[in-house]
Amino acid sequence: MTFGVTYANTTHFGENVKAGPGGGVIVMFDQHLPQQRSAFEPTIEVSGDLLIRKDYYPWVNEQFLGRHEKLAWIVGQGEMYSYYRAPTTRKVVFEPLLHADYVVYSVGPKVKKEGNRNIFTYSDGSVVVGGSDPNFKKLQSIRLTAEKVR
Repeated sequence: MTFGVTYANTTHFGENVKAGPGGGVIVMFDQHLPQQRSAFEPTIEVSGDLLIRKDYYPWVNEQFLGRHEKLAWIVGQGEMYSYYRAPTTRKVVFEPLLHADYVVYSVGPKVKKEGNRNIFTYSDGSVVVGGSDPNFKKLQSIRLTAEKVR
């Protein structure tokens, strides 16, 4: 079973922003591998009912190389999908916790050239140069620090 979360409406992120993937969960009820597979993500073995409650953050990614596009992703900890093997599970509950106030924006290079990198701007105003995905631990830290201040 494959499921996840994505944006139905992205207009609040700006003009021409399309919904991207994110928040994917794959639950395997047998010993077969799923069609969607990351070579890097481990499978979590589960017995009994399965409750998946995870934190997710909006990520607006603007890319120029190849073709210009803006996508609103939903990013969680780890790879694009989380994998669960649950041969005895009868009930699966998925409760994504979207922290919509903590958006991270990224802009890719306009020209493919040595030294050009993605630029990530986090909700606290901090900027990070380089990398292909937002730093999930940084997103968590920004949110948890802001919640302590409240």
